[in-house]
Amino acid sequence: MKKKNNLPLLFFLFVAMIGSNNLLAQSSYSMTNDSAGIYLIYKDFEVGKLANGFKPYQKNYTLWPQGFFKNKDIELKTPDTTIIYKRSDVWGYTDHKGNLIRVFDNHHYKVLCDKGMIIYIIYSPTRTSYHFSKTLNDPIYRLTRKNIATVYIDNPDLVQRINTIKKKHWLIWHDKKESFLLNEIFQNFKCSLTGVSTFAIRTS
Repeated sequence: MKKKNNLPLLFFLFVAMIGSNNLLAQSSYSMTNDSAGIYLIYKDFEVGKLANGFKPYQKNYTLWPQGFFKNKDIELKTPDTTIIYKRSDVWGYTDHKGNLIRVFDNHHYKVLCDKGMIIYIIYSPTRTSYHFSKTLNDPIYRLTRKNIATVYIDNPDLVQRINTIKKKHWLIWHDKKESFLLNEIFQNFKCSLTGVSTFAIRTS
């Protein structure tokens, strides 16, 4: 019996999964540099200092994990050369499509929103996994009620407010506000305490 060739189907599923991740991953965040390149340390990110920077979408330039998998070293390809950066030597980078990526615990996390809390999606073509951190330089955790309660143990009123919202609604995206519902909860809670509004600049 002739064996059926499943390669075209597998390729289609692979492309579909990439597309699905892109549909889920709206983003809006503040940045100090609109070029692609490597940030060796967090201070470099704060001041917009890039190693081997270039304009996003520049022809024949790519910057992302080797083989585009979440636990690989970072590969910068230019028309003339290829440079490999070890994950342990890098705080993060802006890839060739303008996405801000943090490297933490040997994984790559794409920043989706930094309003009130930092929300990430794991940088992988085959897996959708959401994560968070208090600031852009704090440890990254899986986005769960338990982890939020642990990280924000000093703010029980905020945790209680989050617990009143069904988890499936946390990542509802608001186009006009350019944030997830979870970010809005943080911003509204902060404003209610201080009376001061907070804003972030659209960069993507």
